[in-house]
Amino acid sequence: MKTVGEWEQTDQEQTWEAADSTQPTEPSESAETAELLEAFMKVAPYLNDLISDDVTVGVYDTEKLLMNIPGKTFALQVTPGDPLQEGDIITTAIRTNTHQSMIVPKELFGFPLIARAVPLHDKQGRVVGGVGIGSSMERANVLYEITANLSSVVEQVSATTNSMASEISKLNEQMRGISVQAKDVSDSTGEIEQIALAVKKIADQSNILGLNASIEAARVGEAGRGFAVVANEVRNMASNSRENAEKIKHTTDSIRELIVHLQTSIELINQTMESQASATQQISATMIEVSDNTQKLADLAEEAFQSK
Repeated sequence: MKTVGEWEQTDQEQTWEAADSTQPTEPSESAETAELLEAFMKVAPYLNDLISDDVTVGVYDTEKLLMNIPGKTFALQVTPGDPLQEGDIITTAIRTNTHQSMIVPKELFGFPLIARAVPLHDKQGRVVGGVGIGSSMERANVLYEITANLSSVVEQVSATTNSMASEISKLNEQMRGISVQAKDVSDSTGEIEQIALAVKKIADQSNILGLNASIEAARVGEAGRGFAVVANEVRNMASNSRENAEKIKHTTDSIRELIVHLQTSIELINQTMESQASATQQISATMIEVSDNTQKLADLAEEAFQSK
């Protein structure tokens, strides 16, 4: 697997402790070395079926690539016989006799990879080659994107539900204020009605007085004509006052009836808003739970990513 010098490489401190293995040997043509490398070359084609991830496998001696098995969905631009390149993860693993791992950026092959390489040893512990595996990060990236998008959606929904809950609470308070004001209007209407009843009572009394005055004026004859006119006007005023008082009572009755309907409607609205507020709180709690699960999913994806 080829890399560039700018890659960030992390050496795994898993150095083999063989006495003479700090430096790789010259390419060995011994039967033992050939048999070891050939064994890995026979196993390599089956690794993609044995490993759940989509991987590419490369087998190397101390100088060059011997075999490359492409992944199921991707392939590297390498050919058997390609020499080891300075800075490559497999070259570093063979030259330093250490396990190596690194992230290969998308810019190199068009897709991101997690690469691992280990040196191979003969029975004497000498480095005779190496094996490299590249695992595609496409699925991990897709999982990251899904969790990131889901997290963003959850945050937006949570913000919306919280805003809705706040607005519902404010509206509920406003409706309660309107209900109080409606009660005040109803009380004032009752006072107006009492005044109208008092006016009607006075009008009735005035009408009786006017009637009595008319009778008395008729009894005294010509001398009571002027008094009769006044008595008649008093009766007319009493009649008008009674009619106006009745109109006021009718109006106040209508207002009171409307206020009762208004208060009933306000109460229904308050009940509905309380139900909506409760539902919104449940949605918000559910969104928090979804957010927690999304974060757990992201953490699991990251753990899976780092464990590759």
